[in-house]
Amino acid sequence: MIVIRKLSECTLDQAVQVWNAGFSGYLVDMTTNPDAFMTRQAYEQLSPQHSVVAFDGEQPVGFVLNGIRMAGDVKISWNGGTGVIPAYRGRGVGRKLIEASLDIYRKEGVDTATIEAFASNVPAIALYESVGYVTRDTLLVLRKAGGAAGGGPAEGTGESRGALGDALHPAAGETGGLPDAAAVSAGGPANASGGLAAARQTEAPQEGRGGHAALSAAAAEAGHADGGQSAGGTKAAARHNDAAGRYTLRHGTARDAGLLPFYPALGAWQVHWASLTAGESLIMFEAGKPAGYALYKRVYEASGKLAGVTLYQCEASPDNREPETVLRTLLETVLNGYGEVSFSASHVPSSRTDLLRLLEEKGFQTVHELVWMTRDMTEDGQT
Repeated sequence: MIVIRKLSECTLDQAVQVWNAGFSGYLVDMTTNPDAFMTRQAYEQLSPQHSVVAFDGEQPVGFVLNGIRMAGDVKISWNGGTGVIPAYRGRGVGRKLIEASLDIYRKEGVDTATIEAFASNVPAIALYESVGYVTRDTLLVLRKAGGAAGGGPAEGTGESRGALGDALHPAAGETGGLPDAAAVSAGGPANASGGLAAARQTEAPQEGRGGHAALSAAAAEAGHADGGQSAGGTKAAARHNDAAGRYTLRHGTARDAGLLPFYPALGAWQVHWASLTAGESLIMFEAGKPAGYALYKRVYEASGKLAGVTLYQCEASPDNREPETVLRTLLETVLNGYGEVSFSASHVPSSRTDLLRLLEEKGFQTVHELVWMTRDMTEDGQT
């Protein structure tokens, strides 16, 4: 008889055992170990009290890992991993786990439940649809072609984060300001502000000049993206340079981006500022008002050597008159000056054609395609 228990009632060995067995034969290698499993729980804000494990007697045979938190004024949940061991697949265990998770969401007052799945995982998507989830967008994970060999900070999904994210754990080393080369292009050390709150309170002239210089350099490069000296490229560079005189750049924490008035509160769990414990932001201002931002994270090897950079969000204010200039400049500043490291972009909505076009121009290619699904938990009768 299948009994559903809280993950908090299981031993760590049982949790790791059912995780590895539950993901056997999966689309990617999901193998984990006790240390990596605990790290994932912490960094992805997954809750043992809200996660469930299916037992047959004393044998764990399946699981769902869950997280619950506020996103703006909305309480959301995230299914951060679902798996059933091979011998129990096709016997309704997965449905029992999903339904038990939905019961927990209701008791916790969740407004919106979220989940991601590989677009090719048709059976999983059908299961989620059968209990009320609806596909809202397609999310793309991209890597820059020709980057450093050996992987990089590719990010996974709620379904598959382990294999894709464990190659290099986020925050294996401390993050500070932009690395030296990028700091120079971003206006020098004066640009490493104390965050959005400080940026709102003061507008240091020297910092403004540094930001203008940074934007001019980045915009000029954006204007000559094809490497040529064509009249079109020259005109584009002139337009970008003219716009650059109106903007400043500020470096801050991931939370600083979350304070911006146009920050999208509801989106993929992994790209939200609250998930980016070691994340950083680069915020553009025009006349003291935010014009756009980028959220990213640098990933380090165990030795402390920089291994890669992952972009999570890049947005222009809907009120800005030159959104492409904003996006181009943010991308140039975030991605330049690192040398031979890996670059990736995590969970970019396919609806963001503006950003995807710019990433493709920089050599990024799609390596995984996911579906982002949500379920309205405020409606009754969706079982």
